[in-house]
Parts: sequence; structure tokens; C-alpha cells
Amino acid sequence: MSEQGVGRGRNVGGGRGAKLLAALEASRRPGEPSIVVEPPSDPTVSSEPSASRAPAGRGSALIQLLARRRVIGSTTSSPETASTAAQSSSSALTPVPSPISPSVVSQVSIESTSQVTSVVGNLNPVGRGAIARMQSLKLSSTTEVVTKQIQAQEQQKSQAISEKVYAKPILIHQENAPIVKKGEMGNKINVIANYVRVNIDPGKGIYEYEVSFYPSVDSKQIRFELLKQHREILGPAKTFDGVTLYLPYQFENTVTSFQSSHPATNEAVTVNIVLRQKRRAADSIHFYNVLIRKIARILGMVQMNRNYFNPNSPIIMPVEKLEVWPGYVTAINEFEDGLMLCCDVSFRVLRTTTVLDELVEMSKKGGYFHQTAQEVLIGLSVLTRYNNKMYRIDEILFDKNPQSTFDCQGEPMSYVDYYKKQYNIDIKDKGQPMLLNRLKKKMQGKEDETVLVCLVPELCYLTGLDDRLRKNFTIMRSLATHTKVAPMARVKALASYIDSVNNNERASSVLSQWGLSLAPMPLSIEGRVLEPERIFLSRSNFATNPQCDWSRNLGNDVLVAVKIESWILVYVDRQLNIAQDFSKTLLDVGSKMGIRINPPKMVALPNDRTDTYVNRIRDEINSSLQLVVAIFPTSRDDRYAAVKTLCTAQFAVPSQMINSKTVSNPTKLRSIVQKIALQINCKMGGELWAVSIPTKTLMVCGVDVYHDPTKRGQSVVGFIASVNPGLTRWFSRAKCQGPGVELVDSLKICFLESLKKYYEINHDYPKQIVLFRDGVGDGQLQFAAAHEATQFLSAFQSLVPPIEPKFTMVVVQKRINTRLFHSARDAINNPPPGTVVDHTVTRRDWWDFFLVSQFVTQGTVSPTHFIVVHDGGMKPDNLQKLAYKMTHMYYNWPGTVRVPAPCQYAHKLAYLIGESIRKEPQQQLSNRLYFL
Repeated sequence: MSEQGVGRGRNVGGGRGAKLLAALEASRRPGEPSIVVEPPSDPTVSSEPSASRAPAGRGSALIQLLARRRVIGSTTSSPETASTAAQSSSSALTPVPSPISPSVVSQVSIESTSQVTSVVGNLNPVGRGAIARMQSLKLSSTTEVVTKQIQAQEQQKSQAISEKVYAKPILIHQENAPIVKKGEMGNKINVIANYVRVNIDPGKGIYEYEVSFYPSVDSKQIRFELLKQHREILGPAKTFDGVTLYLPYQFENTVTSFQSSHPATNEAVTVNIVLRQKRRAADSIHFYNVLIRKIARILGMVQMNRNYFNPNSPIIMPVEKLEVWPGYVTAINEFEDGLMLCCDVSFRVLRTTTVLDELVEMSKKGGYFHQTAQEVLIGLSVLTRYNNKMYRIDEILFDKNPQSTFDCQGEPMSYVDYYKKQYNIDIKDKGQPMLLNRLKKKMQGKEDETVLVCLVPELCYLTGLDDRLRKNFTIMRSLATHTKVAPMARVKALASYIDSVNNNERASSVLSQWGLSLAPMPLSIEGRVLEPERIFLSRSNFATNPQCDWSRNLGNDVLVAVKIESWILVYVDRQLNIAQDFSKTLLDVGSKMGIRINPPKMVALPNDRTDTYVNRIRDEINSSLQLVVAIFPTSRDDRYAAVKTLCTAQFAVPSQMINSKTVSNPTKLRSIVQKIALQINCKMGGELWAVSIPTKTLMVCGVDVYHDPTKRGQSVVGFIASVNPGLTRWFSRAKCQGPGVELVDSLKICFLESLKKYYEINHDYPKQIVLFRDGVGDGQLQFAAAHEATQFLSAFQSLVPPIEPKFTMVVVQKRINTRLFHSARDAINNPPPGTVVDHTVTRRDWWDFFLVSQFVTQGTVSPTHFIVVHDGGMKPDNLQKLAYKMTHMYYNWPGTVRVPAPCQYAHKLAYLIGESIRKEPQQQLSNRLYFL
């Protein structure tokens, strides 16, 4: 006997709807009445006793579920209400008191128990018989809503899915206002920055969509093909990774559906595209930079590391056997005044000699050829001109040659045949060894895969400069004429890049498809020039000149001179004359500057072996010895490190190492010895000069970290702090730490020691502290603000009693691509020292500024970037002025330096300990600048 209208074609009591009802009854909570709801009467069905009709269809099951919802919602107050609701007649459904959910499917999944789910599975819980019966009745408004939703569920495969089905909300980002902190001191000037404004068309942006497929498709390749069938609608500008789709525009509806055909089965597949968010510019920086790299390839440039260079316009240097490729460093980012492209000129130095040429030269010298080749070549980067790609030499395979074979698509092939077939290149030397490169390929969702690439030395050209070339003054001077670009030429190169992008149809379309365009000219902004500083000596003071160089003013005066009574001069006996001339000149120039130096004890050595120097100096060190000066006949790192370790880590004696070549020229001897005398005065605790510091309760600190490239994870922290009101005396600490040791722990210890030293000298703690932190990249700014600054602040509570000074932490970055130019009277020059830019091109979410502190005679000056990661309440003018003052206080150079003096001191200290000594120095030296 079949049941019509209620699940057509189903046996009485045997359909899935009946099972669903049984599960609902089994899941009834204690005290809940049984629900018996007859299906509504239908005039199209033959009149039989209602008792003989058991609800068997899925539609009836859905009605029961809705009735259960109505009963549960109406019986929470009293059981009488529940009883009344349970006795509803089959002629009509009482309207549900609470509003019905927009999605019936979601109601089923929420209100059914686990038993119900296990019975129903993934079946469509909509019975067509029930739908027919419900359509024939004069139902209440609530029931009509339910019916329409059931019909919408039935038509899901062929119609656009309602956006209410998707539970994920559209993300709406709240844009915070940019941080703006501008100073007012100084004279205003016109400045051109190497930034280009990136314009975004109205209504355009990067819209993120989530793409789903029905039926589901697991293959990413099939997903790409299904979406590609609608490229006419989606347009050429899109990025799709299999799940997330990025488009430069927004669809009219939140949910958009397309019908695709499965490429393998021809089955109809519904592609649903749901808007998730409009991405902020700050969240799309990586995407914008991908577009810029794509433009560089369109313009014919070749990527080397992270930058792109033009192989079609090389600068040939035949005498030096070098070749220079011009290129650009580009990066898009969001700044205080919007989205901008930073673009600077860059150069890549290539050698016209191949790796094979270098190997031949090494073999001619004899000795351990294999060992020498590995020491010189491993780690270098090479360029293969047949495909203009860069590779790193990871190993030299002396047991292989170009006639060796490898597996090429399942067949053995020699490297000779491969290069002839692929590039039409004939390899001449069949016996040369092969070079190995371990190329890491990134696999999405997997670990990086390592691919072994064998290279032929004959086809590999070396890139960059080695130590031999860097020590050749003639080559470096000739190279500087091409690589050190003047400001006018640099601005012209930037304008040329903008024109090449805007005038190239393919390049400009890459941007225009995403609603982007480059401004036609570089950015012009307003800068300020701070007043020149005055330098104070013991008997005089003077204003710095436009070049910020006062070396000629130090010949007769220093701020605080020391007296050296006991010191030794160690030299090789064959260089007695050099040692005597140096000693005599040192005493002469020292007396004129007020440094009283007694004649040294002359210590002659029979040879220049390292152990000879170390043993003899150890024998000479005693409690009264103030200084060790050693003259080396040649430059050797191991000897320098051994003597420095002896004097610094084993004993607490300041030392001065001198290369005999430096003091062997009589015409330059006096000027060189004068600089050595100034260094010795600092190492002995003296002071050379000072600047005006209005605040007398200020402490300035500097931090830098040296990372040992040979020992992974090893690092040295250099910490410097001023201990007097004039900021001329310094306390230093160096901490060696191994892998896994938190940097902030070492910094906190050093910081506490410096505070105690300050109190010991001044009988009070500083009221304001400014810490300049070097060596922090953009990706570490948040860590520095959240962890390092917090540790410094916690140090104040460790003192007894605790103190609460104003603490400001500033990150100093000198390896940046920003360039500033002074535009005046149709001429473009370097900005004068003291130029500050603190708006427009500064970071959106940080308080920062750029400072030009140096004067250069060749090329373009580089500004320094200061980023405040913890604000202690200083005014912008005061912090900028302090940073500029501190660039005058580096005693190893009578002029301004790029970074504040405490940063440079910390760098010198960390480098000396990490590179040469590799041990923590004696604490007795912490009050002296022994590391200069």
C-alpha cells in the first residue's frame, strides 16, 4: 500500500522520514510530551481513516521538527501550554511564537540530536509530498516563510545561493588615524624624496572572496579550470589560490554563483563566490610588491637576490675585468600620507672572469689546490649568462666533469649534450670539475624541497667583490665613479623609471587592471635644518662648519687629558727605527694636546710569531702598567685577536695595535700619530670634546648585537650608557650568549649595572633615559616594543627603592633605501647636515623621523631612520635635537657620524668581542672606551 502526498512511493512506516521521527521521539527529554502531528489533509488524496496513515515522508519529519520547536518554545513557562500545543489539529499549524530562522537547514542541524543526524546523514530533509500538501493550504504567514525556504533549498543546485546560508560575516576594518608628531625647530627647506605616490582609482581596491564548489572539488587544478571558464566576467586581473580569490572590484551581490562544466566528467558544477572583505592597503603590501616585480620583468630586468638589474645597459670596466649592471631597489608600503613606492638606484658588480679562470689561477700557484678552491669559492654567488640566473656555490664536485651523465626525463644524458641541446653551447674544457647548488623550492603546504643543480664552471661568472678587490684602492676608486651617483643623476634615474612604467603599455596595464597608477614625478615635501652645534674643548669652543668636520681644531686642546706614566711599546727588533720614530712623535703631539706621556719601555721581539707577542706581553704586565702598544709588521687577524684577548679578557689593560705600514711614511706620520694619541686618551678614560646638553639629569644608552656567522645562534650584546651630565663619560658592558638565550635577559642585567654606576657617580638616579637601539629590522619592531622595552621598564622596579624615570626607546636604522635631496634654484644637491623630515614619508603606525647628520663629497648622502617604539613623553623637537647632538659625540672621528654615538660605541664593542676576543672583557675596563 503506497502513501500519496506524504512522501510519494514510500511504504507506510518504512521511509527515512519515519526513521527521523523515531529518532526524534527517542531523543525526547524527560517530562516532554509525545508529539503526534498528523499530516494536513489534502483534497487530492483519497479519504481514508487518519489512523491508518503514519507520517512516513521527510516533509512530515520536518513538520514534526518544527512542531517540536514550537512546543519547546511554548512550554518553557507551563506544562499546560505544552499540552495545548501538542493537541494541534491537522487542519492548520499554529504560528510559532518565536521567529523562524532564515535557514531551515541550519534549524535542523541545530535542533536535532546526534541520533537524528546519524539517521538522516547527508540527505535532503525536504519531502516533496509535504511541500505539495503545504502549498494547498491557507497557511499562516510563518508557515509560508518556511515553505518558501524549503523550496529554495530544493532549487539550490540551479539557482544562486542566498547569502544568508553563509555564516561567516563580511570583515569590516576600522582604519586608525596615522600617527603624526612633527617638530618645529630649524629652518625650512624644499626636499625631494625618492618616493612616488601610488594612486588608487575610486571604487577600486583588493577585494577578497571565498570560492566554494558544489559538488565539492578536491583537485586544485580542476578548481582553476572551473574558474577559468568565466574569465570574460572575472576579467584578466585576478589572483586565485584554490580557495581565496582576489579581484580589483566588488560584485553587486555579496554572493555570486556561476555554472561551470567539469572538464573530465562534463558534470555541472556550481561555483559560489562570497565576498569576505575589502583588504586594507596595509594588508596588501606584499601583493602590491608582487605587481612591481612583475613590471620589472616586463621591462627586461633580471632578478638578483631581491633586486632587479638591467643586463642590456652594462657598464664595462675592461682594465679591472668588471662589469656593472644598473638596476633599482623598489618597495611599496603605506606611509603617513598614503600608499607610495620607494625607488632607489642600485648596482650589481659582475666579473668578466669565470669560475674556471679562477680555478686555473689557483692550480698554477700549487699547494693544496682542492682545499684552496673550496675555501675561496664556496659561498660565492655566480651568474649563468645563458639564462641570467643567480646561483650559490655550495660544493665543488671534483669527481664529476661535463662528460658525466644525469637523469634527464628518464634517460641518461651528459652535461655536454644537455647544454648543446638546450642552449646551443659547446663546452670546451671536458675535464673541469662541477659546481653544486642546493636550490630550495617552496612547496605550498609542504616542507621546502631541495633540488640539486650541477653547474659548469666555464659558464659561471662570479659576482660581487671579494677581499682582494676591496683592498685594491685603484679598483675601488674607479668603481666608485660609476656606483656613487650624484643627487641630480639619482633623481633623473628615478624619473626615467617612472616614465618607463607609465609609457610601457604592458607595464602600466599591470597597475591599471588593479586600479593603480604611478604619479608622474617624485614626491616634493618640506624639511627642516637644525641649528649647527657648538663643540666645547677645555680652553675653547666653536661652531661646526658646514662640513661638520673639526679635525683641525684638535691639535692643541682636548676636553679632559690623561697622564700616562707606565706603558710598553712592543715591536720586532728589525723595526726599531719605526718604533723609535713613533714613540718620539707620540710624546710630541701628546704634549701639545695636554696629554702627558712618559717615554715607554721598549720591548723588542726576535720574530713576529703570535706566541712570541703573547708570551712577552704577559711577562711585562703588572699592576702599575697602564697601556700596551704593539706594532705589527703585517696584518694578521689571529695575532691581533690573541693580543687583544690577553689584554682585555685575561688582564684589564688598555691596548693599542698598530700596523707598521701605517706609521712607516714620514710625511704622514704626524697626522696619523695625532689620531692614535686621541684614541689612546679615550682608552685611558679621557674626554675629547663635548656639546651643550641642557638637561642635567639625562642618561643616554646604546645597544647593538653582533651575530657570529660561523657559529649559528651565537651572539654578543654591546651595551653603552652615559654616566655624567655632559654625556662624555661612558659605562660599557658586553655579554656573550649562546643559542636559546633571550636577548632581553642580558640587556636588563647591563641596564641595571649602568643605573647603579650612574648613582655611584652622581649620587642620584637619572630622571630621563633615552635608549637608542641598533640592529632591529622592520619585522622586529613589535617585539622590541612589547618585550625589550618592557624589560627595561621592569628594571626600575628592581632597584631599592624603585624609581620611575621617563623612558624613551628609539630604534635606529641606517640600512634603508630612503634618499633625500635638497631642491633649490633649479639644482638638486645633498641636504645639509641637520636636515630632518618627520612627515608624509614616515610610517603610518609609528612615531618616526629621518635625520641627515653627515656631509659627503661624493655620491648621495644617506639619512638615518629613527623609530620610537616606546614613548617617554619627549617632545619631537627635543628628541630630534638630542639625536643630532649625539652624532657629534663619537670620539673616533672628529666629525658627525650616521648614528648617535652610543649606537656606534655599542657596535664597536660588540664587534670587537664577537669577532676577535670571543670572551667577556674584564669589568675593570667598563669605565673606559677601550674598544676604540
